[in-house]
Amino acid sequence: MSNDYLDLIKESFNPKLITALYRNFSDKYVALQELIDNSVDDRIEGRPLTISISYDIDKDKLILKNDNGKGMDIKDFQQFFQWGASEKRVGKIGRYGQGGKAALGYLAKGFIIQSHPLNSDKGYSIKVIDWENRETGFKEFQLERFNSLRSEDESSVCFEINNLKHTFSEVAIADRIRETYRPLIILGKVEFILNGETICCKAINFDEGTYKKFRRVVKVSNIENHIYGDYGIVADSKSDRGGFRIYQYGRCVAEKEFFGHTDPSKRWNVERLYGELNVDFDLPLLMNKTNIDKDSELWREIHNAMHDEIKGIIKQAADYRTPSTKEIKTVEKIAKQTRKDHAVDIDLTNYGPKLLFKTEVDGKGKTTVKINREHKAYVKWCDTEYGKKLYGILMYSLYEATQSMPKKEASRFLDNFSEILIHNSTTLTK
Repeated sequence: MSNDYLDLIKESFNPKLITALYRNFSDKYVALQELIDNSVDDRIEGRPLTISISYDIDKDKLILKNDNGKGMDIKDFQQFFQWGASEKRVGKIGRYGQGGKAALGYLAKGFIIQSHPLNSDKGYSIKVIDWENRETGFKEFQLERFNSLRSEDESSVCFEINNLKHTFSEVAIADRIRETYRPLIILGKVEFILNGETICCKAINFDEGTYKKFRRVVKVSNIENHIYGDYGIVADSKSDRGGFRIYQYGRCVAEKEFFGHTDPSKRWNVERLYGELNVDFDLPLLMNKTNIDKDSELWREIHNAMHDEIKGIIKQAADYRTPSTKEIKTVEKIAKQTRKDHAVDIDLTNYGPKLLFKTEVDGKGKTTVKINREHKAYVKWCDTEYGKKLYGILMYSLYEATQSMPKKEASRFLDNFSEILIHNSTTLTK
């Protein structure tokens, strides 16, 4: 009998394969987000975390630092440098034990990690040179200890990433952070600072009467999980937000999701629908957290629940009418005259079936009267070109008439006028 075979075949891992993991990113910003995820995971519930990013293109260096978190002790350093090792902790973004290390290999040739753990008078530091090179096998590093000058209730972790392989745009970094960690920023759980400037998120501008908050329960294997969020139709018809962004533990893991309904490729008005779905439990993701594993049973239950939740708003969004060229030209003629005589602009928008118009003032003090195209009277008056022009003049006249009225009186007057128009427009437009 031949002895040139083995009865037991064992798995093995060639350290040179690690360099292939560095390529598991679609771009440099996705790689940077992996490192930011590690910083976010360092936070302690109920204790606001600050994450600072300093980028200096001239010095070929990027510094990522978090303050007020747990910090890294010796055990954490050991775990960080173990490929595939990830401590299972509830409410954490990281899970595979390789994203941060692979991201460092994608972004740079070397780095320094310095940590001041919470409740410790010691600090720890490690310096890595030529991180990408695996010709001699697995790497070994010398951990340095030092007496920390911080008090025991202070903590920080700092990654100084040098010899960068890519250049960054500050604007692009800020935009990615706003979109990726929006719930954490809005709720004040994490403060992000880029080159000394705090990153803030703007409120979503939804059309009046379309906004809704929701909360649902999805059940798998007798385990109940809660999903929640909000949605509505955005006021800007040119918005690129279309669909739902899905946030897990406050981190965006998918976007432009319509849960099986008609998407903008079929009915472009649906891109006016925007929502945010929050998932505060473990949902199967792709390795670099750029999308969801959509074959999982948990995702199918979420998908079905959300399909049912938004079926009404999908129909509303699909039926939203876009101004025709003639509509736009008509209102522009009126607006041109009002700008000339009164420094007031006129525009079109959508606000639901009863509001006649809304007045907006920009940062420079310019007033715009936005005529509501969804008002029932507007639909009737716009059957003719003459009717459109008269309706625009009528709305401007109502705006002028209510300027001298107290706010409550003007509101009651416009509400009454709206009802009169709804019931009498057929007669008035004959």
